Amino acid sequence: MDVVYNGANKEFKPVEEDIKRITKDMYSKACDFFVFIGALNPRKNLSNLFKAFDIFKDQNTTDIKLLIVGEKMYWSGEIKDTFDAMKFKDDIIFTGRLEPEELHKVVGSALALTYVSIFEGFGIPIVEAWYSETPVITSNVTSMPEIAGDAAVITDPFKPESIAEGLKSITFDKNLREELIEKGKKRRLEFTWQKTADNLWSSIEKTLNQTPK
Repeated sequence: MDVVYNGANKEFKPVEEDIKRITKDMYSKACDFFVFIGALNPRKNLSNLFKAFDIFKDQNTTDIKLLIVGEKMYWSGEIKDTFDAMKFKDDIIFTGRLEPEELHKVVGSALALTYVSIFEGFGIPIVEAWYSETPVITSNVTSMPEIAGDAAVITDPFKPESIAEGLKSITFDKNLREELIEKGKKRRLEFTWQKTADNLWSSIEKTLNQTPK
């Protein structure tokens, strides 16, 4: 079996400090922020991310926000109930869906990407964050640890306390942030569209060569 990985949209790249400042003014009331990207459905684990953010804010004095980028496809049941019960819900900011040219500014300005799903087939936002030179917090299940390698903070998505600890470590450990950015620069080299094309073509050739004449 051959595995062919995705690449990332070329829009995702580091942003200048002045763009970060403008982006924070526009989206997060000039505050640092974590960012979540994806449709708001149960497998994205927003309920536990909300709980984790509440724990983090309750235990640490900070004005950090959490930006939720995506459409409210399943804004009902546990997700909505968890949000409504939050102590720090005013620090959650919903942007709706953003186009790539705007999304890359948000990702590049974030303190970290919070991508703690309970299931993903790949996890393209992880790679997009690396290309934006933004640290990543992700899950220890399904495809995510395979994609992340050592270039992310790995958490247990079923335990809000674990996610909260990841938020805390990124916030207060500058050396960790810098280390993850450097590791992300190396790790992202494994995920380019040229590699995708080369590996796919190699797999096709292998299949053709194995086909009985």
